[in-house]
Amino acid sequence: MSAVPTDPGLRRVGLFWALYQARQWAGAEALLHPQASCRWRVTRERFDGAAGIVQVNAAYPEGWTIYLLELHRLAPDLVLSLVRVDQGGRSFWAHSHFRFDEEWIAQIDEYWCDAAEPPAWRAGLSGRTLIPADARPGLTLDPALWA
Repeated sequence: MSAVPTDPGLRRVGLFWALYQARQWAGAEALLHPQASCRWRVTRERFDGAAGIVQVNAAYPEGWTIYLLELHRLAPDLVLSLVRVDQGGRSFWAHSHFRFDEEWIAQIDEYWCDAAEPPAWRAGLSGRTLIPADARPGLTLDPALWA
């Protein structure tokens, strides 16, 4: 996917990520249902309310860049995104499931991971090859193009 999609749900999620990248926190909060929740499954945390979801992301230490790599419509009320976040020579990825209540983002389930070296026990396995890091540039995150 190289162009901004026309599907309203995909555009809403793309705009959400674009507003995060632009640090336009009020705009991102406006896309969330006031009682939205966000679950970070790997660390077992849940953030409740639009303001709480945005606050935890706004408080994250600066120096990061988001790359929106993929967007997929999974169901009428469900969108999947894949983002990479680069910060200080490290990369992190998130698969995020966005569930909608009408036009609002009502729930986000995120699975975050970071790049790591493979464990030593897999070094001698047949068919194993190390692949390059995912360095795709992703879709544009200019909020004006997603609005």
